[in-house]
This record gives sequence, structure tokens and C-alpha cells, in this order.
Amino acid sequence: VPPGKPLAHVPSSVTVGARAVLRCSEAQGSPPPTFRWYKDGTELPQDPKSSAAFRNSSYSLDPKTGELVFEPVGGWDTGDYHCEASNSVGTPQKSDVFRMEA
Repeated sequence: VPPGKPLAHVPSSVTVGARAVLRCSEAQGSPPPTFRWYKDGTELPQDPKSSAAFRNSSYSLDPKTGELVFEPVGGWDTGDYHCEASNSVGTPQKSDVFRMEA
């Protein structure tokens, strides 16, 4: 079963230096989908240190649970976030876009 449109849970405002958890969930897909996160339209790499665009960020990303945890949040983490659910069936589905202000 292809995934339906995922739900992104993004806090609208977070404190710099605190922990922020963004969640992506999707109930229909079988096999269970994996999740990707995007900030301002750019995919977040699994390891922020691997990318010049994200090396200032400190986060962990679990493609299986859809959890994106910033620890700690930095001012540069402010942006528009959405997630995408995909499995081996059908086309990847994107969530709505949510703004997170640090």
C-alpha cells in the first residue's frame, strides 16, 4: 500500500539551546514508510556534519520513526520544514510545510 500524506508535527517556536523534537507520521503505508525531512526545500542529510549547508546544526534523524531531534536548537535552525514518506510502493508523499522559529 503506498503511503498517504504524512502528518508533520513541528513546534512553531523553540528556545535556542533547548531540545526540539519534530515528528512525522503516516498510518496507511505497507511496508511501513521511511521518512525524510526537508528544511526550506532542501533535504536534511542523515548526518549534519556531512553537508556544508547543515554543519552548524546539531540534530539526529531517524528515517524509520520519522523523528528529527535538535539538541540543542540553534538560531540557524529557524526555517520551513516538511517531511516526506516513501516506501517501495507508489510515489513519495509530502506533508504540509510548517515554520519553526528558534
